[in-house]
Amino acid sequence: DANRVSARLEPRHEVPAVSSPASGRLTATIDEAAETIDYELTFEGLQANVVQSHIHFAQPNVNGAILVWLCGTAATPNAPAGTPTCPQSGTVTGTIRPANIQTATTQGIAPGEFAELIRAIRSG
Repeated sequence: DANRVSARLEPRHEVPAVSSPASGRLTATIDEAAETIDYELTFEGLQANVVQSHIHFAQPNVNGAILVWLCGTAATPNAPAGTPTCPQSGTVTGTIRPANIQTATTQGIAPGEFAELIRAIRSG
């Protein structure tokens, strides 16, 4: 189904790569007509305190701009209002709407550009 996406989250994909037994999974369902993405983020085995989780816009092995926050904590005061709280281990769910999309102006994405976010997700 083109409206369901998922990603395995592995420490070696961090920039820079991290050696850790941690693992995670993000699953999401895109509803283009409603302009929503319902997601479930699950992770475990982290060796440090969870601070935040978000989606970057960049090619592999590069930290691009943060487009969407998935969860944050008190240690991330710059997380947008309404960002779900990250658990230390377990699952967090939420819904992404155009209002949640951050600016990546130098990368061609303006706040709220839902179609651009979907294009970026589908292109990997």
